[in-house]
Amino acid sequence: MKIKPITIVAIAIIAFGGIYLYSQKRTTSSTSNEPIILQESKPTDIPEPLPNRPLKEGEKFVGSMGLYVTVPEGMNFRQDPATEHAVNFYIESGPQEKPTYQFYAIYQPNTNMAEKGLEQAKKEMDPKTIKEAVVGGYKGIEGLVAGPKGRYQTMVIKDDRLISFSTYPATEENKEISDNILLTISFDK
Repeated sequence: MKIKPITIVAIAIIAFGGIYLYSQKRTTSSTSNEPIILQESKPTDIPEPLPNRPLKEGEKFVGSMGLYVTVPEGMNFRQDPATEHAVNFYIESGPQEKPTYQFYAIYQPNTNMAEKGLEQAKKEMDPKTIKEAVVGGYKGIEGLVAGPKGRYQTMVIKDDRLISFSTYPATEENKEISDNILLTISFDK
C-alpha cells in the first residue's frame, strides 16, 4: 500500500503541532534535555456517530466531526480511520497515486488550542492572502501557505477545537473547487 503525499503532509502537520505544544509546555515548566517521544496513533474502538438526518445525493457524513459535506460529481471521497489524535477525510480527483486535486480536512478532537492554532497558522500563510472565513456557521481564517508543501488552507474553530481544510495543489482552479465544497459543509448542532 502506497502512502499518498497528502497523508504524509497531514501526519507532519499533526506531528509538528504536537511537538510545538509539547515544546511550549516544556519551556514553561522545565529545561531538561529529555527526548520527545511521539505516541503511535491507533484507531479508536468508539463507533462513529450516525447522521441526525437523511443524507442528500452525493453527501457524506463524518461522524467524529459531526460534519456533512457534498462530494462533487466525479470525485472520490475517503476517510482515514479515526484515532484519538486526529480525524481526516479527503475528496480527490485524478490518478490515485498523484491526484490533480485534493481537498482534505484534519480535526484533532483532543487538542484544545483553537486561538493559538489560528495565530500559528497565520504565521505560515502569505500575509497578503489571509482573510476571515466562515464554514458551516463557524468562524476562522483562510490563506495561502507558501513553500514546498504550498496549499490553500481554511481553519475554523468548532467547540474550541480547530478544523483545518486544505487544498492541494494550490492553484486558483483548485481553490474555486474547494470554495464550492466549503459552501456545502454543515454540522450537527
